[in-house]
Amino acid sequence: MAKVKIDFKALGQVILNYFKEKGEKVGLAVCLAIMLLFGGLGLWGSISAPSPVKNAEEMKKLADSKSQSFRSAEPGESDNPGPENSSTKLAALDKLDPTAYRGRQMFSESEFIDVKRRPPAILTVDDAKVSLARVAVKSYMFNKDGKGLTVIKGAATGGAAGAPAGGGNTATATQKAQAIRLFAAKKNAPKATSEGTKYSDRLIAYLKNLEFSGRKMAETMTVTAEEFEKMKGSHRPAEQALPLRMAIVNASFPYKAQLEEFRNKLKLGSFAEVLGDATASPEDPNVGVNAFRFLGMNVERRKKTADGKWEEWKPLDIRGNYLPFATSTDFRFEPEDPSIADFIVNGLMMPKLRAFDPEHYPKVDDAELSLAKIKSQVDESARKDKDKLKQSKPRTKQDTFDVFSPAPVATGATGEGPGMAPAAFNPIGTVGAGGFVPGAPAMMPGLAQGQDVEPAVHNLVRFIDVDIQPGESYEYRVQIRMGNPNYKRTKDVASPSYADGAELVSEWSKIPIILSLPEEQSCYLVDQRKEDDKNFKGLNSEDSKRQVPMQIHKWFLNTGAATQNLSVGDWAVAERVSVFRGEFVGRQLIAKIPLWIYFFEGFGLLPPKIVKGGSPATKTGDGILVDFSPDRKDRPDFLLVDFEGPEYTYDRVKSVGPDARQVISKVEDRDRMIEAYIINPLGQLEVHNMVSDRESAYRKSMLEAYRIRVKKAEDFMRGGGPGGTSPFGS
Repeated sequence: MAKVKIDFKALGQVILNYFKEKGEKVGLAVCLAIMLLFGGLGLWGSISAPSPVKNAEEMKKLADSKSQSFRSAEPGESDNPGPENSSTKLAALDKLDPTAYRGRQMFSESEFIDVKRRPPAILTVDDAKVSLARVAVKSYMFNKDGKGLTVIKGAATGGAAGAPAGGGNTATATQKAQAIRLFAAKKNAPKATSEGTKYSDRLIAYLKNLEFSGRKMAETMTVTAEEFEKMKGSHRPAEQALPLRMAIVNASFPYKAQLEEFRNKLKLGSFAEVLGDATASPEDPNVGVNAFRFLGMNVERRKKTADGKWEEWKPLDIRGNYLPFATSTDFRFEPEDPSIADFIVNGLMMPKLRAFDPEHYPKVDDAELSLAKIKSQVDESARKDKDKLKQSKPRTKQDTFDVFSPAPVATGATGEGPGMAPAAFNPIGTVGAGGFVPGAPAMMPGLAQGQDVEPAVHNLVRFIDVDIQPGESYEYRVQIRMGNPNYKRTKDVASPSYADGAELVSEWSKIPIILSLPEEQSCYLVDQRKEDDKNFKGLNSEDSKRQVPMQIHKWFLNTGAATQNLSVGDWAVAERVSVFRGEFVGRQLIAKIPLWIYFFEGFGLLPPKIVKGGSPATKTGDGILVDFSPDRKDRPDFLLVDFEGPEYTYDRVKSVGPDARQVISKVEDRDRMIEAYIINPLGQLEVHNMVSDRESAYRKSMLEAYRIRVKKAEDFMRGGGPGGTSPFGS
């Protein structure tokens, strides 16, 4: 039988032609078939499905069966615990602290099984205020390697380090300790003094050869630590001015809430027990220290860039930056204001370095008392003190006589009893001199059994940043550091890990702490000579149409001159400077700058004014060359772009005659107000006018303060001042 050959190509073409002609009908037929199939299956399912009543009965049977199983269930062999060596272990769950949810007067500790100590959470500051201070602090004069110290012959009269007060000649243990302390940080001292006066040998020789009226130079020398100790108070350290810019951050800390946190987590019954509680010292585990103690702060800082964005946070070495200056000043600090003394806690307050003029520090009302939570406590404390003073005022027998109780009555409310003032706030407890005894009963000295202290709600926190530059913006954040109250108390804690680590820290503070430093130079459109003398008509050398008189104020770190690089640390004023259009305002000028002269131990003027044939009393100093331009080389000076006045000419148009003919005449107004357009160092345009700058209260106060300082320096150079000392105080 012959094989039939199939032409698949031709067959495919036939099928393709068929679908082209009949494809729509074929697709419709397939869809109808599928629809009929699913419709039939759905209809069959609805017909064959059980009824709802039958479904409900089946579900009820299943529920009854399960309920019966639960009621009759008993544990079987498979439910028994595995062997003791099973790898499965139960997790130990940490229970909630019951003492935080109970009334202390209703229950006792013995009613709770869990009395183990736990680590308290460390809180952080809840309010802050940052202030700017520009201060000249009192520094000693170390040489470059820190091994030598300049001293002045004669014993100290004001309790200076290295000599007993009153000028005695006997060296005491305290004096020797102070003498050695002056040289304790030989590497730190030069770092700080390099920012102060650079008294080179050539400069010292120059100063000593000057002729000063009414003053006799003190005898000075440079000695080593050993030589200074052998002097036994016969010499005192020479001082110099050390100018500093400081960002002083004052903050409030929730002190009472922190005590409450310690009381709850340590299972103690009162604040007195918290303050009297002890733990092992990190240096010597056999010695006890206060369990509730502050260890300082961690501080981070970031700076704003030129485009207005903040840099990344960087750790700020507060201690490392501050220590060189504290060393150079021999750790002399300003006393704190008595109004805030009760709210200062050890470990949270950086002291302020002793200054030549303490008024240069921010006033307490503008710094510490600007914190609302501290201010309210100070006001309340003042009210209580007033009431206590009123109660303690002596009263006569007529005042105290009671017709219904004729028994003798005390004449003053000084004893114990209702209405008496509470025990004084003592933020730090005292640990006995003996060894550390974990679990020993804690009791604050001076308190009766059951009596508790009443702590301040908030206390003060302060840190000082001495590494800041004018024209910059800084932001700070802090962590509070406290000692671990459970350190080495392994038997008293709920977990052995709680006794590890000698320190606990808080989270970073969330409140914004921002300081924007202004430029240390400002200018005013004012003719000071005309303000002082209304008859002043100007200088012949000036071009009144191209120049305008201005006044420059600047804070000087030092004089800046290569041959006379002397510390200033104060504001100075160039009272009248003539400036051209398109000219920078700052320039080098001769100005009277009060300077600390170490061999006179007072503020005077350099160099002296020599008057031939005149009296020596007229030699007071006529100023030195200083630069009133910005100190920062990356910042431009103030630029006078243009000004209008004082002579202003304009056209006057007048109509005359019956035909209203216009006549134009030139008019010159000499009394017109001057207005100037100045670009400041930040590139911003400032508009100054003579009236507003002349009447500026801030400008007037700064000028008056500068003139007072100059007047005192002149009087000092003439031999004035009580006892031959500086009128500023030394």
